[in-house]
Amino acid sequence: MNAHQKTPPVPGRAASRDRGIRMGYAAIGLFMAFTWMGGSDEPPWAHALRAAVMLLIVPPLLLPTNRHLTHKLYEAEHPAWATGQLIGARILILSAGFGISMLLGVLLYPHADRSLTSLGVRVLLLLTVPLQIRQAHRTRAHTVHPSARPTVSAPRLMAAKLTVIIAALLAQLLLMPYLSKASVVVAVGIFVTTLTLGPKVHHQLMVTQAPTADRGPAVDAV
Repeated sequence: MNAHQKTPPVPGRAASRDRGIRMGYAAIGLFMAFTWMGGSDEPPWAHALRAAVMLLIVPPLLLPTNRHLTHKLYEAEHPAWATGQLIGARILILSAGFGISMLLGVLLYPHADRSLTSLGVRVLLLLTVPLQIRQAHRTRAHTVHPSARPTVSAPRLMAAKLTVIIAALLAQLLLMPYLSKASVVVAVGIFVTTLTLGPKVHHQLMVTQAPTADRGPAVDAV
């Protein structure tokens, strides 16, 4: 079968895809919100700088790695090893991003009050990675090859996140004279904005990949 052949949309599959997109942006929103809230009493510039560093580290590493390993998963005759690689790589990159963000916060503002709740939520986000990838593995036999689908553009995603960071910085500067926990309010705003607007602009963040040789999924061996 031609891997690039278009198939008519299936309502159930479309609903599942939309649900996956919403869950993805919910995870991104939580990721950005708790990065912003890493030190609740940090000055706004420290929040923005940590978020910007995360922005420069995670998408350029995560998106190409995820794309490459997803191709391997789709084509593998024995996908268990490819699944493990994908889970490990995603957890490693996200953990590195979290770690660098926390280290930068300590260096910039060592006396900030850092909540264990924020750390706990980050750990929970990492624990959802195997579930996300396992769900993708279950549906791989029913979808076209990843190279035939549009993919998220790292520069467009980074530009969108940078816009959110700038808006968050301005919002916190405006709220600080009136609220003692302005960073918490801004973090909630980051999550709600990403959750509601992300799925609506998702198609604008996608680019079509260069055509590759026709390939189909291997027979699932696990």
